[in-house]
Amino acid sequence: MHVKQTLLALLVAAGTAALLAVTPVHAQQPQAAMTETKSAKGRGAGADENIKLQRAANKPGAETPAPTSKGGDKTRGTTSIVHVDNHTNWYIDAYMDGSFCATVGPWGDVWCNVGTGNTRMYAKADFTDNSSLTWGPNIGYVDGTYTWRLWP
Repeated sequence: MHVKQTLLALLVAAGTAALLAVTPVHAQQPQAAMTETKSAKGRGAGADENIKLQRAANKPGAETPAPTSKGGDKTRGTTSIVHVDNHTNWYIDAYMDGSFCATVGPWGDVWCNVGTGNTRMYAKADFTDNSSLTWGPNIGYVDGTYTWRLWP
């Protein structure tokens, strides 16, 4: 009888230790596939450290390869999409990992192709009085489609 009680006590202790060692279920869940950001007032003129590559002018005669979703060549890595959802009445330039992606119009939407993984999202609205509003930078894990809502 004493052996059974000892084995039962060891089994309970081992089970409790195993449960405590397991990563909590909430820690195993992927991050939410959406972020909402409110604007921040710009700090004046000058270089913005969140922008690595400014929006470039179009070059006549230049050819840009089509993305995979539009019939272009398939890439080796996986591609995901950040859906930029503008809930303001301003034109906003969206940057992914420091590079210009698109300008989203008032109340509009744009979709930016990014690599799967952590993506640094930043947006900026410039005004005629040399002021600006910014959103981010936010870092989100993008795997598939990720929605980033911008609010005033």
